[in-house]
Amino acid sequence: MNSQRPFTMLCYLFITFLLMINGCSKSNLKIDKDKPLPPIIKEYKNITLLGMFSGMKNTGVFIEKDETFTIMATGSIDYCERGGCGYRDVKPEHGWPIMAKFGKDGYRFSPIFKGRNSNTITRYDSGYLFLGIKDGKVDLEGNAKQPEYYNDNLGSFIIDIIVWKKKDYVQIYAFLERMKDKNPDNDAINDALAYIKTYKNIYLAENEAKKEVDNTKKMLQELKEAKKKKGQVIETVTKGKPSTIDEANQKKVEELENKLAKFIKTLEQLNKTKKQLEKEKQKTAQLSQELEEKEEQKMALINKLEGDSKNPPVLIIASPPDGKKTEGKIIQLFGVAEDNQGVEKLEIFVNGRLLSKEDDRGIRLTGKRFSRRFDFNVRIPLKKGANRIKVRAVNTEGLFSEKIVTVHNIKERRNIWAVVIGINDYKNIRKLKYAVNDAKAFYNLLVSHNKIPAANVTLLINKEAKLTNLRSTLGTKLKKNAGKEDMVIIYFAGHGATERDVMSPDGDGLEKYLLPYNADLKDLYSSALPMREISHIFHRIRSERLIFIADSCYSGASGGRTASFTGIRANISDSFLNRIASGKGTVIITASSANEVSVEKDELKHGVFTHYLLEGLRGKADTDNDSLITVDEVYRYVSEHVPRATGQEQHPVKKGSVEGRLILSIVQ
Repeated sequence: MNSQRPFTMLCYLFITFLLMINGCSKSNLKIDKDKPLPPIIKEYKNITLLGMFSGMKNTGVFIEKDETFTIMATGSIDYCERGGCGYRDVKPEHGWPIMAKFGKDGYRFSPIFKGRNSNTITRYDSGYLFLGIKDGKVDLEGNAKQPEYYNDNLGSFIIDIIVWKKKDYVQIYAFLERMKDKNPDNDAINDALAYIKTYKNIYLAENEAKKEVDNTKKMLQELKEAKKKKGQVIETVTKGKPSTIDEANQKKVEELENKLAKFIKTLEQLNKTKKQLEKEKQKTAQLSQELEEKEEQKMALINKLEGDSKNPPVLIIASPPDGKKTEGKIIQLFGVAEDNQGVEKLEIFVNGRLLSKEDDRGIRLTGKRFSRRFDFNVRIPLKKGANRIKVRAVNTEGLFSEKIVTVHNIKERRNIWAVVIGINDYKNIRKLKYAVNDAKAFYNLLVSHNKIPAANVTLLINKEAKLTNLRSTLGTKLKKNAGKEDMVIIYFAGHGATERDVMSPDGDGLEKYLLPYNADLKDLYSSALPMREISHIFHRIRSERLIFIADSCYSGASGGRTASFTGIRANISDSFLNRIASGKGTVIITASSANEVSVEKDELKHGVFTHYLLEGLRGKADTDNDSLITVDEVYRYVSEHVPRATGQEQHPVKKGSVEGRLILSIVQ
């Protein structure tokens, strides 16, 4: 080593120490420490990373979930060792020299400054920000494996950390511009401004377009109201239709409508641009994550070679398979880790973030610490799109194995169409108490709980459920709207009935009916829906995923949801259910078997079947804890609880099948 090197190092350390204790550490931002922080800033911190210090430094800055912050770095380091400096003038924008992690866990090789001197980040978890300098090999916590490498390094990185109070890019940009005026040649500030500018411009343009849309709508409304007061109605002139207002006002309306259409189109384009930027941002983050994982895998290989032929743990992921697609927000992760020396810890990362026990209420790890085997069964929360789940098992020697699976959270229920019918106040038949309650509750489950667009769900109650409306809604509207790949749900709560018919194909001499509001027991043929017509309607609907749920009955017994005919009580065949479930992809669930009564209970304010159906669909039927309720799961649930609640006098029935799982509800 050069004989002057120790003296140079001592001087460098002494000067740096004096600067730091006197608060004179150079900053990229010229912020007056004697004045309050600008309103847009929640927290500001300036730190110095010395090239000769190894390990990770806690910046003391705590980042909350969904908070946005900016890191700026300038300076350079000469990476030296005996014989001279191998790398001179290494800067933050070279990427590899600066490491970052959040909290005690979650270390990663983060190229936060690759090609730049700053980065603005939104965190999706929380924790203290740790920063460090990388020189040679480091362990999983960022600690140097050869700390002596750092001894001769010269130089430092000056880092400013700003946590923003809100993601207001206009205010952020304005603050950074003021900082640029004070320090115009600072690369970190210029980089930050260039990044924020795009988002600021979109934000301003979007706000301006929204204002124009609101003002134009207001002007149109005022013009129409003014004309109404004069007894006139304003209409837009279309080809072949004369105007009902004078030409001057008509021209003004047309101009406003054209202007409105223009600004709406601008908003759509801006929204598209924002989505594209977010997509590119996510793609960059994913590529960064893949690079980090490759670096960690390289570390694992090095550790293995240095471990004198010692083996890392054996890690197996039993479920889910790589590439699985699901509509649920949660998925179960099953697997096992084994090691002869003992498994010290098991870590699970979802999209680069360490999953902790606090994050996951359903986590269950069986086996003792340092045991030879870990069996894991973990509930993994999913975001929309691709979710990279990485499992890492570490043994007592520090060797580790990793497995990665990707689970795709696909769009919930791309196209679902539903018709919900409930009738209490029959025009000509004994009234029911809770059929309307049942229908409204099922409607709310679909629209409020499962977020199916209200425009896709038709609710018909009491007078709205006339025979003509039922035929039109089921036979015409559903036929027109529901495509082959769509799902159709039909729910009926009301009376059922039977009528003697020697031509019945069911072998019992009876035809079965669902009774609309205006059904007439003396003329069921012309006033009710026979099962043969329901079967025909189902065949007209193109969807290959159709489920029909009926809380009604046909036995003729009193006290239930059936209209009684003297002498027709027993030996009713349920072959009619096979008939209407015979189409491809059709499933039928009825509240009771053909000869049983479908019961209502005052204490439930519902039919017994629908009460437990709703209970199951809200989550209690989720037996595999995947946050998805399938038809089979909810049928098992009602089949267990309905007979128990009715003294074994009512047993739900299911007929038909579909390919794959038919998902009926999602657990929130």
